[in-house]
Amino acid sequence: MRAMPECCSPDAFSLFPWAFALIGACIGSFLNVVVYRIPKGMSVCSPGRSFCPSCGRSIPWYLNVPIVSWLCLRGKSACCGQPISPRYVLVELACGLLFGFAAWELDFEPVWVQAIVCLWMACMLGMLVMDARDMIVYPPLSVVGIFLGFVAAVSAPELADPDAFSPLQGVMCSVSGIVVGFLLFRLIALAGRLAFGRRRERFLSPQPWQLRQEGEDIVMTIGQRRISWAQLFTGAHCSLSLEKAMIDSCSLPDGVSTLRFTEDSLILPDGVRRSLEEFDSLSGSCEAYSMEREAMGSGDAWIAMAIGALCGWQGVLFSLVGGSFISLFLALVLRVRRGAPMPFGPALIFAAWVWLFFGQQLLVSYLDLIGA
Repeated sequence: MRAMPECCSPDAFSLFPWAFALIGACIGSFLNVVVYRIPKGMSVCSPGRSFCPSCGRSIPWYLNVPIVSWLCLRGKSACCGQPISPRYVLVELACGLLFGFAAWELDFEPVWVQAIVCLWMACMLGMLVMDARDMIVYPPLSVVGIFLGFVAAVSAPELADPDAFSPLQGVMCSVSGIVVGFLLFRLIALAGRLAFGRRRERFLSPQPWQLRQEGEDIVMTIGQRRISWAQLFTGAHCSLSLEKAMIDSCSLPDGVSTLRFTEDSLILPDGVRRSLEEFDSLSGSCEAYSMEREAMGSGDAWIAMAIGALCGWQGVLFSLVGGSFISLFLALVLRVRRGAPMPFGPALIFAAWVWLFFGQQLLVSYLDLIGA
């Protein structure tokens, strides 16, 4: 039976999760602002009021009530009648459910510890949505999550380790979780890049290549090979090199030069760096190409540190294993083709939530299963 704070009567306590859920829905509405503006390079604070993503008009407060407004307007904007993505209402609903479930499942005194855990989950939800939609992780949001997780772990050490009871143990468990999260995922990224991130192909005869803009993406075509910039450049160590290459627009010595491309630049054989924005398109021929890309994005380490701050190193390991199974399941269900990029952050965060709410029960069940 769940423990109940002495300060709450049964009737009052039954309203407690609902109050948290309503607050969560409102915070979810703010998360929608963060998720929409940050990837576009916009300020979260300016303009101060929400606006229609289609026509840009300001939305009055009475049409910006979380969940209710979207349902009443049937998913359309009141000012221009354009469809509003269901993502907005889903984020508000998810945040409300997370807050309500946390208030129901996690019993801590004082109540502000639950509030901190809820804010931590809101940060994680924001990172989940941005990673799922744009495949980016916003480090400042992760820093906020790390700070909130650390404070919660010090205030309620059992969050970071079921056997921890003192604030000092909470500090040690939280710090160890942050360190393990960073080192583990950086080592995995390095090992993946060395094992799977390098590819080289040589042709029997020179093949034409062309670099051009396609919508918001840049695409390199080499013979029959098509390489998307968005899929290739997912980290700082990614690059593409053309060997024994020629460029139609300028001469290179003896046609045996190597051209190296970064995300936004072309590096010529003499070391001169040219911005890709200078060219409408580039073309030529080459006899081979090689590329290096990340097997795991660097942003996952930021997510892992935020998880470790609250859930300790055990939560990080569970999230890694559980997130891997979730990603594999999603890849099979969504039929993600081999080599296509797929964000790992959402699965990692979802597994962390499972550990937060059910980790201790799962650990006990596992120990009983193996007879420990």
